Amino acid sequence: MRVRPRSVTFGLYAFGLVWAIVIIAPFLWLVLLSIKTRLDAFANPPKLFFTPTFEAYFGVFGDSAFLHAIKNSIIVSVGAVLLSLLVAIPATYGLRNLRGPIRKNSLLAILLIRMVPGMVYLLPYFVVYNRLGVLDTHFGLMLVHMIFNVPLIIWMLTPIWSSIPRELTEAAKIDGATPWETLILVDLPLLKGGILASSILAFIFSWNEFLFALILTRSEVVTLPVAIVNFLAFEGTEWGKIAAASVFIVGPAVAFGFLVRRYMISGLASGSVKG
Repeated sequence: MRVRPRSVTFGLYAFGLVWAIVIIAPFLWLVLLSIKTRLDAFANPPKLFFTPTFEAYFGVFGDSAFLHAIKNSIIVSVGAVLLSLLVAIPATYGLRNLRGPIRKNSLLAILLIRMVPGMVYLLPYFVVYNRLGVLDTHFGLMLVHMIFNVPLIIWMLTPIWSSIPRELTEAAKIDGATPWETLILVDLPLLKGGILASSILAFIFSWNEFLFALILTRSEVVTLPVAIVNFLAFEGTEWGKIAAASVFIVGPAVAFGFLVRRYMISGLASGSVKG
């Protein structure tokens, strides 16, 4: 067994530390900006020591429109994840039973749907939604998020599902289990790590999505990323409120991912298994 040289180990740790600082620095700057006064925020040179104030947070959470946007983001994000799982899990179950070029081409087609830029879907969905009267509705926004969430979940679950021994499924069939019973009682318990990992990524996408939420909503279903635009006032940009609102948007996604990181890592690692 080859022993890694200390210089290489030191270099890897140093690179990891620098990369962590590069990633954390913008978020830290955002947090500091959210607790600075307007005068401190634009001081030159920047102030490292200042008296913190939570005026921006009080202003943000005292805004009824922003509170309404929080509710909309929760409804849309959770609903989009649940609907995506209802579609993606049976679809992955069906793909597992396919063989040869049909399975490969089906997965490539699903991946292509996910890779197409969102702008391509925007105009057709806007026209259809406008005619059907579903603009500015929770369900309409959930539906368009499924375009990106369903392929993501399918591609994460497919290799995990392929790694599950088929003997378990065959044993369930011999015992008289129906396909749905096999799916629910045998496969899903073994997929919980992958389902949780893909659900986290799908939730983060829906929580942060801006383009569709901007165009396909008006006033009733405005989500948090769009609500931040309201702080770009004609009289001047309220940078403190924008920073406070941004911290709130990023915070739950980071905290949620941190709390369930063990399941997320295991799910992603399982997804790397070649089936």
